[in-house]
Amino acid sequence: MTISVDELHEILKYDPDTGSLTWRERTDSFPAPITSIRIFNSKFANKPVYEEVHKGYRRIRLFGKSYKSHRVAWAMHHGAWPEDQIDHINGIRSDNRIDNLRAVTQFENSRNMKIPSKNMSGVIGVAWDKLNWKWRVSIGTGKEHIYLGYFKSFEEAVSVRRSAEVKYGYHPNHGKR
Repeated sequence: MTISVDELHEILKYDPDTGSLTWRERTDSFPAPITSIRIFNSKFANKPVYEEVHKGYRRIRLFGKSYKSHRVAWAMHHGAWPEDQIDHINGIRSDNRIDNLRAVTQFENSRNMKIPSKNMSGVIGVAWDKLNWKWRVSIGTGKEHIYLGYFKSFEEAVSVRRSAEVKYGYHPNHGKR
């Protein structure tokens, strides 16, 4: 079961300008013995929440369950858990400032991805075709995969791909990190 947004606000503080999460001081109303509350407050109150990093994303543990910090930040700032995915606009997965987060679908999120490490040309959708000795250009529209042509010049191939990204609504950061 997911923790409620109200419960998040009871135990955490979120700074939208830095993206940091800190522990709130626990009060006598917290369901724990007074000595436990005092020990917690002396060790953790007003200090950063420990966040482990997994594949670049920060995660925290609350009551035995792991949560991605960017989803917690979104929920605390907007008052509700995101329905789908949260995109880090600048591509830095650990940057949880609210200005860097946007709620998106999987389809929209895929249009703001960094270049895959196995990409050989340096541009998503542009690949060298050994049989034709030309640059092959393609793009996905969500419904289909479109081949945009073959080009002798790498610069022309990149230009065609960039124009297609604009036409099909890709994020300006797509493939640039």
